[in-house]
Amino acid sequence: MLASRQHEGSGGEIAESHWVDVDGGQLHVRAAGNGPLVILLHGWTLDWRIWLPQLALSNVRLVMPDRRGFGRSTAPPMLSAERDDIDRIANFFGERHFALIGLSQGAAVALDYARTGPDRLTAMSLIGAPLHAVVPEPGETPEIDRSAYAALVRNGRLDDMMALWRHHPLTQVTPDAQIMVDDILNAYDGRDQRVGQEPLHFAAQDIAALAVPILAIAGAQDSMWRRQVAAYVGTNAPDGHCEIIPNAGHLANVDAAAAVNGLLQGFLNTYHLKEL
Repeated sequence: MLASRQHEGSGGEIAESHWVDVDGGQLHVRAAGNGPLVILLHGWTLDWRIWLPQLALSNVRLVMPDRRGFGRSTAPPMLSAERDDIDRIANFFGERHFALIGLSQGAAVALDYARTGPDRLTAMSLIGAPLHAVVPEPGETPEIDRSAYAALVRNGRLDDMMALWRHHPLTQVTPDAQIMVDDILNAYDGRDQRVGQEPLHFAAQDIAALAVPILAIAGAQDSMWRRQVAAYVGTNAPDGHCEIIPNAGHLANVDAAAAVNGLLQGFLNTYHLKEL
């Protein structure tokens, strides 16, 4: 396992660069801050940089991987393998216990970990989480037509796929965040869509059995379904909490960074820092 410091601007200069060995390759991981470990999992088509606004969080060690199949990580895409990746990351940093923060697809990965390895978790926050089957999507068509996107990518039309995705409601952000999000989307290479994999599936009993405090966050301009998911988790998880962020869309952590950071800081102070 290798570690090195790199500089890439826009906050990257204060985030150390590490490489963590996992099944099938390595994860590129950025880390910043000092304190109890918090692992942040980005969403689909994104990379670690979506968490740059969260570098303002204090008294914690923020660890932000490029999830397998994304960014600079070389490990092949496999949602079912990411539970083990999380353990590998925590072990790399020498920590037994940690908190998880997941955004969109990364929130589903965090939930998957929580239902299988809760003994290491102190707290978890989900931002814009999906929860298929438990909270049915309204309407007859899925919110994200992944099969259509995958068909474009597999036929060599990544640019066409991304043109559609850039106009999707879930990728719309405030003008202040637009440049950063554009840079991240420009780096997406479609690796995960060249392999067939099912989304992570959950049942109502998975949420009812969650053994850690959970803060479910959604932007007020996120889709109705994502807001319903946040409310469901807040109501049905044993120690669930829900917050809807005004003037924020799906990527609420960049749209309303100050508001989200305030919620995350208070949540971590109460449930993560207190436990360690």
